[in-house]
Amino acid sequence: MLEKMRQNASGWIVKILFGIIIVVFVFAFGMSSFDNSGDPILAYVDDEPITRLEFEENFQRTAENVRRGNPNITPAQLQSPEFKRMVLDELVTSRLLQGEAKSLGIGVSEKELFAAITREPAFWNAKGEFDRSIYTAKLHQLRMNPAQFEAMFKQDMIATKLRRYVARAAEVAPEQARQRFDWAAMRAVVDYVEFKPESYAAKVKPTDEDVLAFYEKRQDVFTVPARANFKYIAFTPDALAPFQKVTDQEIEAFYKANLESLKEKEQVKARHILIAVDEDASDAKVAEAKKKIESVLKQARAGKDFGKLAAKYSEGPSAPSGGDLGWFGKGMMVRKFEKAAFKLGKNQISNPVRTRFGWHIIKVEDRKEAGVPTLAEVRDKVRRDVAEEKAAEKISDLLDAAMDRLVSGMDIQQVATELDLVARTTPELPEADLQKSFGLTPEAAQVLFDLPDGKAHNTPLSINGGYLLAAKVKSVPSTVLPLEKVKDSVLKAVTAEQAMSLAQKDAEAMLAKLSGADADAAAKEYASRIRTSEPFSRQGFIPGLGMNPKLAEAALAAQAGSWLGTPFQMQTGVVIVRLNKTILPTDDEWKQAEPSLMASANQAMQMELLNAYMTELRAKADINIVRPDLLN
Repeated sequence: MLEKMRQNASGWIVKILFGIIIVVFVFAFGMSSFDNSGDPILAYVDDEPITRLEFEENFQRTAENVRRGNPNITPAQLQSPEFKRMVLDELVTSRLLQGEAKSLGIGVSEKELFAAITREPAFWNAKGEFDRSIYTAKLHQLRMNPAQFEAMFKQDMIATKLRRYVARAAEVAPEQARQRFDWAAMRAVVDYVEFKPESYAAKVKPTDEDVLAFYEKRQDVFTVPARANFKYIAFTPDALAPFQKVTDQEIEAFYKANLESLKEKEQVKARHILIAVDEDASDAKVAEAKKKIESVLKQARAGKDFGKLAAKYSEGPSAPSGGDLGWFGKGMMVRKFEKAAFKLGKNQISNPVRTRFGWHIIKVEDRKEAGVPTLAEVRDKVRRDVAEEKAAEKISDLLDAAMDRLVSGMDIQQVATELDLVARTTPELPEADLQKSFGLTPEAAQVLFDLPDGKAHNTPLSINGGYLLAAKVKSVPSTVLPLEKVKDSVLKAVTAEQAMSLAQKDAEAMLAKLSGADADAAAKEYASRIRTSEPFSRQGFIPGLGMNPKLAEAALAAQAGSWLGTPFQMQTGVVIVRLNKTILPTDDEWKQAEPSLMASANQAMQMELLNAYMTELRAKADINIVRPDLLN
């Protein structure tokens, strides 16, 4: 039957193939060796051998999959003993699961396997039929034959059956899920007294000794890190694209072949003005913010410049640019905002729109309808795409040629000149910026940074989209800025620190009174200073005070009416806090969240049960690595 399937098989999508081939750790089924006679044994799992060849085949496939998913990973990381041990662990898990499935009578028939593969829409051609030539071609790309692939597909199906068998006992009761939901969604309202450092600034008079002590203690703050600049050649499609010749015929062919991907969605170009108000704000604050946005709307509709109004009134991050949001399509903004924006015609202004950020008014300045742009409109983009495709095909050959010349004694500039490439020089960069600029791993950036001046790194380094050959030009050591240059900054920091210290002392003193024997008298004395917050969640954002998850957790664990035992430092100063009340989610909120929460809770319990099952299997198994040297 499988031979018949192969003769009628359809095309594969490589992404699907890799998803089947590389099964995630816990339920990975590695490919069994088909002809390993005489091959060295790497390990035994309950007397079942794992051969060197089987390990290497799985290692190559896993490394290729990881490299595709993470282009920044270095060859050294993929060759590390830790990565090789991970691949071996997958094979060990495979042996354990194969044995367990066999003992439980779990298997997959030829008929089931055929049906499962043919049900995959990704394997169909335009007529919904298998295509043998595409099928074998895709398997050839993966260096596999149909028998190997079907064996792995079958093992994956068995793994899925075993997973379902083990996980069937995992089920969370609705009452348990509701308790968890109530805990997670509970909100708190607190009473608080705030002590702002700026109120104490006038009382603080830092001495020269204070300033010097702070400067010497915090010299890391005033240190300019070590820097260096580098000469480099980047071997990426983007860097090499300008050197590729692209004909008009190639541009036209690419355009025709990629019409679907070039199709543009409906877009609008808009500005907005935001009056911020918290999602859980009181009705009074919401009404106040709406009144303000309506006042701005009147001015906008009276003809005042919308951008200038945004710069003056908007409380969003786009205010400095006149509320400019640029072009955006559907799915890029919050739903209510997007819905209002796409209803507007060119140069129209919306009514006030409420989102979780506050009240907005929106002006659409231009629109683009959905459709395929003409070749003239996207010619430059298409030319660049074709050039990058050509460049991508040449990276390997150019890199080999460059390495030959570098090893022969040429410097980076000479290599670039011989290959008609460009060697660029970076500005002076600290190590962290070098890492970000090229997408280097921290280890690779450190390797470059540690080079002697004038020395090239003798192997390519993996960067975003390709590779880098680089040489250090010149190092600049780290330096501590002299006190004279930073004295104003130090004085400001010392003042703020001492003011915060005074605020902390006053907060502790008031808290002691409010929690002491004469708490009632103290509460009357300080009543005018006690404020009440808006409701907040465990995430820790407290309207009017800022972010402090520790305060939120402490408040939600406290008893109503009790002051928390310590002051808390916030962005705005120091606060002492009393729990006013907690608010449980409503039944309607639970009904809305129940389906997804039950699903995630059951999934979490299943994973817990599956992990426990695998731990027990490993504990009972006799796993013996007889050739650990093959992992080094």
